[in-house]
Amino acid sequence: MRKQWLGICIAAGLLAACTDTGNQQQQNVAAPQPAVCNGPTTEISGADPRYEPLNATVNQDYERDGKSYKIVQDPSRFSQAGLAAIYDAEPGSNLTASGETFDPMQLTAAHPTLPIPSYARITNTANGRMIVVRINDRGPYGNDRVISLSRAAADRLNTSNNTKVRIDPIIVAQDGTLSGPGMACTTVAKQTYALPDRPDLSGGMGSASSAPQAVQPSDGNIRAISNDTLQPEDGGAGAPVKSSGFLGAPTTLSSGVLESSEPAAVQPAGAPAGQNAPVSAPGNLAAPAASAAPAAAPTATATPAPAAASGNYMVQVGAVSDQARAQQYQQRLGQQFSVPGRVMQNGAVWRIQLGPFSSKADASALQQRLQNEAQLQSFITGAN
Repeated sequence: MRKQWLGICIAAGLLAACTDTGNQQQQNVAAPQPAVCNGPTTEISGADPRYEPLNATVNQDYERDGKSYKIVQDPSRFSQAGLAAIYDAEPGSNLTASGETFDPMQLTAAHPTLPIPSYARITNTANGRMIVVRINDRGPYGNDRVISLSRAAADRLNTSNNTKVRIDPIIVAQDGTLSGPGMACTTVAKQTYALPDRPDLSGGMGSASSAPQAVQPSDGNIRAISNDTLQPEDGGAGAPVKSSGFLGAPTTLSSGVLESSEPAAVQPAGAPAGQNAPVSAPGNLAAPAASAAPAAAPTATATPAPAAASGNYMVQVGAVSDQARAQQYQQRLGQQFSVPGRVMQNGAVWRIQLGPFSSKADASALQQRLQNEAQLQSFITGAN
Protein backbone atom coordinates (compact mmCIF):
# COMPACT_ATOMS: atom_id res chain seq x y z
CA MET A 1 0.00 0.00 0.00
CA ARG A 2 2.85 2.32 0.88
CA LYS A 3 4.47 1.61 -2.49
CA GLN A 4 1.26 2.49 -4.31
CA TRP A 5 1.06 5.86 -2.53
CA LEU A 6 4.69 6.54 -3.38
CA GLY A 7 4.02 5.87 -7.04
CA ILE A 8 0.99 8.16 -7.04
CA CYS A 9 3.01 11.00 -5.50
CA ILE A 10 5.78 10.65 -8.04
CA ALA A 11 3.29 10.72 -10.94
CA ALA A 12 1.53 13.79 -9.50
CA GLY A 13 4.87 15.58 -9.12
CA LEU A 14 5.83 14.92 -12.76
CA LEU A 15 2.43 16.11 -13.98
CA ALA A 16 2.74 19.35 -11.99
CA ALA A 17 6.22 19.96 -13.38
CA CYS A 18 4.96 19.52 -16.95
CA THR A 19 2.07 21.90 -16.29
CA ASP A 20 4.40 24.57 -14.87
CA THR A 21 6.72 24.23 -17.86
CA GLY A 22 3.81 24.64 -20.28
CA ASN A 23 2.56 27.75 -18.48
CA GLN A 24 6.07 29.24 -18.47
CA GLN A 25 6.43 28.67 -22.23
CA GLN A 26 3.03 30.28 -22.85
CA GLN A 27 4.03 33.32 -20.80
CA ASN A 28 7.30 33.65 -22.71
CA VAL A 29 5.45 33.63 -26.01
CA ALA A 30 2.93 36.22 -24.85
CA ALA A 31 5.51 38.56 -23.28
CA PRO A 32 8.99 38.02 -24.77
CA GLN A 33 11.95 39.80 -23.26
CA PRO A 34 12.98 43.14 -24.80
CA ALA A 35 15.57 43.01 -27.57
CA VAL A 36 19.15 43.34 -26.39
CA CYS A 37 21.58 45.50 -28.39
CA ASN A 38 24.61 43.50 -29.49
CA GLY A 39 25.59 45.56 -32.51
CA PRO A 40 25.98 49.11 -33.83
CA THR A 41 23.29 51.74 -33.37
CA THR A 42 21.07 52.44 -36.38
CA GLU A 43 19.24 55.70 -37.05
CA ILE A 44 15.70 55.17 -38.32
CA SER A 45 13.03 57.59 -39.49
CA GLY A 46 9.27 57.59 -39.66
CA ALA A 47 6.71 59.06 -37.31
CA ASP A 48 8.17 61.48 -34.76
CA PRO A 49 7.51 59.98 -31.29
CA ARG A 50 6.09 62.52 -28.84
CA TYR A 51 4.32 62.23 -25.54
CA GLU A 52 0.53 61.89 -25.81
CA PRO A 53 -1.98 61.05 -23.05
CA LEU A 54 -3.68 57.69 -23.55
CA ASN A 55 -7.24 57.59 -24.87
CA ALA A 56 -9.24 56.12 -22.00
CA THR A 57 -12.15 54.91 -24.15
CA VAL A 58 -10.04 52.63 -26.35
CA ASN A 59 -7.57 51.33 -23.77
CA GLN A 60 -9.92 48.98 -21.93
CA ASP A 61 -9.96 45.19 -22.29
CA TYR A 62 -12.64 44.13 -24.78
CA GLU A 63 -14.17 41.21 -26.67
CA ARG A 64 -14.74 40.86 -30.41
CA ASP A 65 -16.21 37.93 -32.31
CA GLY A 66 -16.13 35.81 -29.16
CA LYS A 67 -12.44 36.48 -28.49
CA SER A 68 -11.07 38.44 -25.53
CA TYR A 69 -8.34 41.06 -25.95
CA LYS A 70 -6.28 42.43 -23.04
CA ILE A 71 -4.61 45.80 -23.50
CA VAL A 72 -0.84 45.73 -23.01
CA GLN A 73 -0.15 47.41 -19.67
CA ASP A 74 3.66 47.28 -19.80
CA PRO A 75 4.92 47.88 -23.36
CA SER A 76 8.52 47.68 -22.09
CA ARG A 77 8.11 43.90 -21.87
CA PHE A 78 6.24 43.44 -25.14
CA SER A 79 7.57 42.34 -28.52
CA GLN A 80 5.76 40.44 -31.23
CA ALA A 81 6.48 38.87 -34.61
CA GLY A 82 4.03 37.82 -37.29
CA LEU A 83 2.48 38.65 -40.64
CA ALA A 84 1.49 42.25 -41.40
CA ALA A 85 -1.60 43.35 -43.27
CA ILE A 86 -1.99 46.54 -45.32
CA TYR A 87 -4.82 48.89 -44.36
CA ASP A 88 -5.51 50.45 -47.75
CA ALA A 89 -8.88 52.18 -47.33
CA GLU A 90 -9.74 55.39 -49.12
CA PRO A 91 -8.68 58.63 -47.38
CA GLY A 92 -11.44 59.96 -45.12
CA SER A 93 -13.58 56.87 -45.63
CA ASN A 94 -13.75 56.05 -41.93
CA LEU A 95 -12.48 57.00 -38.49
CA THR A 96 -9.81 55.22 -36.49
CA ALA A 97 -10.40 53.95 -32.95
CA SER A 98 -8.79 57.13 -31.64
CA GLY A 99 -11.45 59.22 -33.43
CA GLU A 100 -9.05 60.51 -36.11
CA THR A 101 -9.79 60.46 -39.81
CA PHE A 102 -7.90 57.62 -41.48
CA ASP A 103 -5.18 58.75 -43.88
CA PRO A 104 -3.24 56.05 -45.78
CA MET A 105 -0.43 58.54 -46.43
CA GLN A 106 0.40 58.84 -42.72
CA LEU A 107 2.84 56.44 -41.02
CA THR A 108 0.25 54.78 -38.81
CA ALA A 109 -0.82 51.26 -37.88
CA ALA A 110 -3.61 49.32 -36.19
CA HIS A 111 -2.92 46.80 -33.40
CA PRO A 112 -5.44 44.87 -31.30
CA THR A 113 -3.82 45.36 -27.87
CA LEU A 114 -1.09 48.04 -27.89
CA PRO A 115 -2.04 51.33 -26.16
CA ILE A 116 -3.59 54.12 -28.26
CA PRO A 117 -1.92 56.35 -29.06
CA SER A 118 1.56 54.85 -28.90
CA TYR A 119 4.58 54.29 -31.11
CA ALA A 120 6.42 51.20 -32.28
CA ARG A 121 9.40 50.25 -34.38
CA ILE A 122 8.34 47.93 -37.20
CA THR A 123 11.03 45.77 -38.82
CA ASN A 124 10.65 43.87 -42.08
CA THR A 125 12.46 40.67 -41.17
CA ALA A 126 13.00 39.83 -44.85
CA ASN A 127 15.02 42.91 -45.80
CA GLY A 128 15.90 44.50 -42.44
CA ARG A 129 14.10 47.79 -43.12
CA MET A 130 12.81 49.60 -40.03
CA ILE A 131 10.39 52.45 -39.51
CA VAL A 132 8.55 54.15 -36.63
CA VAL A 133 4.76 54.10 -36.81
CA ARG A 134 2.05 55.59 -34.62
CA ILE A 135 -0.57 53.17 -33.31
CA ASN A 136 -3.94 54.92 -33.58
CA ASP A 137 -6.41 52.15 -34.47
CA ARG A 138 -7.55 48.66 -33.48
CA GLY A 139 -7.23 45.57 -35.64
CA PRO A 140 -6.71 43.50 -37.66
CA TYR A 141 -9.34 40.87 -36.91
CA GLY A 142 -10.53 37.66 -38.48
CA ASN A 143 -7.15 36.46 -39.79
CA ASP A 144 -3.68 35.53 -38.63
CA ARG A 145 -2.21 39.02 -39.08
CA VAL A 146 -0.71 40.72 -36.03
CA ILE A 147 -0.68 44.33 -37.24
CA SER A 148 -2.22 46.38 -40.03
CA LEU A 149 0.03 49.03 -41.64
CA SER A 150 -1.02 52.08 -43.59
CA ARG A 151 -0.08 52.19 -47.26
CA ALA A 152 2.67 54.72 -46.57
CA ALA A 153 4.25 52.55 -43.88
CA ALA A 154 3.98 49.39 -45.99
CA ASP A 155 5.62 51.10 -48.96
CA ARG A 156 8.51 52.34 -46.81
CA LEU A 157 9.08 48.83 -45.46
CA ASN A 158 8.43 47.18 -48.84
CA THR A 159 5.93 44.77 -47.28
CA SER A 160 2.97 42.85 -48.68
CA ASN A 161 0.13 40.99 -47.01
CA ASN A 162 2.45 38.00 -46.59
CA THR A 163 5.47 39.74 -45.08
CA LYS A 164 6.70 38.86 -41.60
CA VAL A 165 7.47 41.82 -39.35
CA ARG A 166 8.63 42.41 -35.80
CA ILE A 167 6.85 44.88 -33.50
CA ASP A 168 8.88 46.63 -30.78
CA PRO A 169 7.11 49.39 -28.80
CA ILE A 170 8.71 52.77 -28.19
CA ILE A 171 7.79 54.41 -24.88
CA VAL A 172 7.71 58.22 -24.75
CA ALA A 173 8.08 59.87 -21.33
CA GLN A 174 6.57 63.26 -20.52
CA ASP A 175 9.98 64.90 -20.95
CA GLY A 176 10.32 63.36 -24.43
CA THR A 177 12.77 60.63 -23.42
CA LEU A 178 12.46 57.50 -25.55
CA SER A 179 12.83 53.97 -24.18
CA GLY A 180 11.44 50.49 -24.63
CA PRO A 181 12.29 47.54 -26.90
CA GLY A 182 12.03 49.71 -30.01
CA MET A 183 15.00 51.78 -28.89
CA ALA A 184 17.43 48.85 -28.66
CA CYS A 185 20.38 49.69 -30.98
CA THR A 186 18.23 52.46 -32.42
CA THR A 187 18.08 56.25 -32.54
CA VAL A 188 15.10 58.04 -34.04
CA ALA A 189 15.88 60.73 -36.61
CA LYS A 190 14.32 64.05 -35.64
CA GLN A 191 12.47 65.98 -38.33
CA THR A 192 14.12 69.42 -38.16
CA TYR A 193 13.17 70.85 -41.54
CA ALA A 194 10.38 73.39 -42.05
CA LEU A 195 8.23 73.72 -45.13
CA PRO A 196 8.24 77.08 -46.96
CA ASP A 197 5.20 79.31 -46.95
CA ARG A 198 2.41 78.31 -49.28
CA PRO A 199 2.66 80.37 -52.51
CA ASP A 200 -0.05 82.85 -53.39
CA LEU A 201 -1.48 81.38 -56.58
CA SER A 202 -4.07 84.12 -56.99
CA GLY A 203 -1.73 86.72 -58.42
CA GLY A 204 1.95 86.05 -57.87
CA MET A 205 4.64 83.65 -56.72
CA GLY A 206 5.23 85.17 -53.27
CA SER A 207 4.17 83.63 -50.00
CA ALA A 208 0.63 83.83 -48.75
CA SER A 209 1.67 86.13 -45.93
CA SER A 210 3.29 88.78 -48.11
CA ALA A 211 2.27 90.19 -51.45
CA PRO A 212 4.96 90.40 -54.14
CA GLN A 213 6.61 93.80 -54.38
CA ALA A 214 7.20 95.39 -57.76
CA VAL A 215 10.89 95.98 -58.47
CA GLN A 216 11.63 99.47 -59.79
CA PRO A 217 14.76 100.06 -61.87
CA SER A 218 17.38 102.08 -59.99
CA ASP A 219 18.99 103.40 -63.16
CA GLY A 220 17.12 105.19 -65.91
CA ASN A 221 19.53 103.80 -68.49
CA ILE A 222 18.39 100.23 -67.94
CA ARG A 223 16.69 98.85 -71.03
CA ALA A 224 15.47 95.51 -72.21
CA ILE A 225 18.02 93.21 -73.83
CA SER A 226 17.48 92.09 -77.40
CA ASN A 227 19.67 89.65 -79.27
CA ASP A 228 19.40 91.88 -82.31
CA THR A 229 21.28 94.68 -80.53
CA LEU A 230 24.00 92.64 -78.80
CA GLN A 231 27.56 93.40 -79.87
CA PRO A 232 30.83 91.82 -78.75
CA GLU A 233 32.70 93.83 -76.12
CA ASP A 234 36.09 93.23 -77.73
CA GLY A 235 35.21 94.94 -80.98
CA GLY A 236 34.20 91.91 -82.98
CA ALA A 237 36.55 89.21 -81.69
CA GLY A 238 33.64 87.15 -80.41
CA ALA A 239 31.24 85.12 -82.47
CA PRO A 240 28.70 87.23 -84.36
CA VAL A 241 25.34 87.39 -82.63
CA LYS A 242 23.26 87.29 -85.79
CA SER A 243 24.78 84.50 -87.83
CA SER A 244 24.36 80.82 -88.53
CA GLY A 245 26.59 77.83 -88.08
CA PHE A 246 28.64 76.44 -85.21
CA LEU A 247 30.00 79.26 -82.97
CA GLY A 248 28.74 81.83 -85.47
CA ALA A 249 30.80 80.40 -88.35
CA PRO A 250 29.53 81.89 -91.64
CA THR A 251 30.43 78.74 -93.54
CA THR A 252 30.29 75.05 -92.77
CA LEU A 253 33.50 73.63 -91.35
CA SER A 254 35.31 70.94 -93.24
CA SER A 255 35.03 67.37 -91.98
CA GLY A 256 37.49 66.66 -89.16
CA VAL A 257 38.41 70.34 -88.54
CA LEU A 258 37.95 71.66 -85.01
CA GLU A 259 37.56 75.35 -84.31
CA SER A 260 39.51 76.58 -81.29
CA SER A 261 38.19 79.30 -79.02
CA GLU A 262 40.02 82.30 -77.60
CA PRO A 263 41.04 82.33 -73.91
CA ALA A 264 38.78 84.19 -71.53
CA ALA A 265 41.61 86.49 -70.44
CA VAL A 266 45.21 87.04 -71.53
CA GLN A 267 47.71 87.77 -68.79
CA PRO A 268 49.94 90.88 -69.03
CA ALA A 269 53.11 90.64 -71.02
CA GLY A 270 55.15 91.43 -67.91
CA ALA A 271 54.42 88.05 -66.31
CA PRO A 272 57.46 85.77 -65.70
CA ALA A 273 58.42 83.71 -68.71
CA GLY A 274 59.93 80.26 -68.71
CA GLN A 275 62.31 80.66 -71.64
CA ASN A 276 65.04 78.58 -69.97
CA ALA A 277 62.88 75.46 -70.02
CA PRO A 278 61.66 74.98 -73.59
CA VAL A 279 59.08 72.27 -74.18
CA SER A 280 59.42 70.17 -77.31
CA ALA A 281 56.40 69.80 -79.52
CA PRO A 282 54.90 66.34 -80.08
CA GLY A 283 56.56 64.51 -82.93
CA ASN A 284 53.38 64.03 -84.92
CA LEU A 285 52.66 67.77 -84.73
CA ALA A 286 56.17 69.02 -85.56
CA ALA A 287 56.17 67.80 -89.15
CA PRO A 288 56.04 70.48 -91.84
CA ALA A 289 52.66 71.28 -93.26
CA ALA A 290 53.78 70.51 -96.84
CA SER A 291 51.46 67.51 -96.99
CA ALA A 292 48.43 69.69 -96.30
CA ALA A 293 46.39 71.42 -98.94
CA PRO A 294 48.19 74.37 -100.61
CA ALA A 295 47.84 77.39 -98.36
CA ALA A 296 47.18 80.89 -99.53
CA ALA A 297 49.64 83.72 -98.94
CA PRO A 298 49.61 85.32 -95.49
CA THR A 299 46.75 87.80 -95.19
CA ALA A 300 47.81 89.65 -92.05
CA THR A 301 50.96 90.12 -90.03
CA ALA A 302 51.67 91.77 -86.74
CA THR A 303 53.91 94.77 -86.28
CA PRO A 304 57.57 93.65 -86.66
CA ALA A 305 59.18 92.94 -83.30
CA PRO A 306 62.64 92.00 -82.11
CA ALA A 307 62.44 88.41 -83.25
CA ALA A 308 63.87 86.46 -86.17
CA ALA A 309 62.44 87.83 -89.41
CA SER A 310 62.98 84.60 -91.28
CA GLY A 311 63.10 80.94 -90.40
CA ASN A 312 61.62 77.53 -90.98
CA TYR A 313 59.50 77.11 -87.85
CA MET A 314 56.08 78.54 -86.88
CA VAL A 315 54.08 78.14 -83.69
CA GLN A 316 50.37 77.58 -84.40
CA VAL A 317 48.00 78.55 -81.57
CA GLY A 318 44.62 77.87 -83.14
CA ALA A 319 42.30 77.99 -86.11
CA VAL A 320 38.96 79.78 -86.46
CA SER A 321 36.42 80.03 -89.22
CA ASP A 322 36.29 83.86 -89.34
CA GLN A 323 39.16 85.78 -90.92
CA ALA A 324 38.59 88.98 -88.92
CA ARG A 325 38.66 87.09 -85.65
CA ALA A 326 41.82 85.29 -86.65
CA GLN A 327 43.57 88.55 -87.52
CA GLN A 328 42.58 90.25 -84.27
CA TYR A 329 43.67 87.23 -82.26
CA GLN A 330 47.04 87.06 -84.02
CA GLN A 331 47.67 90.77 -83.51
CA ARG A 332 46.88 90.59 -79.79
CA LEU A 333 49.22 87.64 -79.26
CA GLY A 334 51.94 89.25 -81.37
CA GLN A 335 51.85 92.42 -79.28
CA GLN A 336 51.81 90.54 -75.98
CA PHE A 337 54.70 88.19 -76.77
CA SER A 338 56.65 90.61 -79.07
CA VAL A 339 56.78 88.22 -82.01
CA PRO A 340 55.60 88.57 -85.61
CA GLY A 341 52.89 86.32 -86.97
CA ARG A 342 50.52 85.58 -89.77
CA VAL A 343 47.07 84.21 -90.61
CA MET A 344 46.96 81.38 -93.14
CA GLN A 345 43.85 80.08 -94.85
CA ASN A 346 43.28 76.33 -94.97
CA GLY A 347 39.97 75.50 -96.58
CA ALA A 348 37.15 76.92 -94.44
CA VAL A 349 39.34 77.87 -91.47
CA TRP A 350 42.09 80.42 -90.78
CA ARG A 351 45.21 79.34 -88.91
CA ILE A 352 46.79 81.70 -86.37
CA GLN A 353 50.59 81.30 -86.39
CA LEU A 354 53.45 83.11 -84.61
CA GLY A 355 56.96 83.34 -86.07
CA PRO A 356 58.92 82.45 -88.10
CA PHE A 357 61.81 81.16 -86.00
CA SER A 358 65.23 80.14 -87.25
CA SER A 359 65.53 77.26 -84.80
CA LYS A 360 63.21 74.78 -83.19
CA ALA A 361 64.54 75.76 -79.76
CA ASP A 362 63.30 79.34 -80.22
CA ALA A 363 59.88 78.04 -81.26
CA SER A 364 59.79 75.75 -78.22
CA ALA A 365 60.65 78.68 -75.96
CA LEU A 366 57.59 80.57 -77.27
CA GLN A 367 55.49 77.45 -76.68
CA GLN A 368 56.56 77.49 -73.04
CA ARG A 369 55.65 81.17 -72.67
CA LEU A 370 52.25 80.60 -74.25
CA GLN A 371 51.56 77.80 -71.77
CA ASN A 372 52.82 79.66 -68.68
CA GLU A 373 51.54 83.19 -69.38
CA ALA A 374 48.31 82.58 -71.32
CA GLN A 375 47.53 78.89 -70.68
CA LEU A 376 47.46 78.28 -74.44
CA GLN A 377 48.23 74.96 -76.10
CA SER A 378 50.20 75.16 -79.36
CA PHE A 379 52.32 73.12 -81.74
CA ILE A 380 55.29 73.73 -84.06
CA THR A 381 54.82 73.57 -87.80
CA GLY A 382 56.82 74.45 -90.89
CA ALA A 383 56.96 78.01 -92.16
CA ASN A 384 56.23 77.06 -95.77
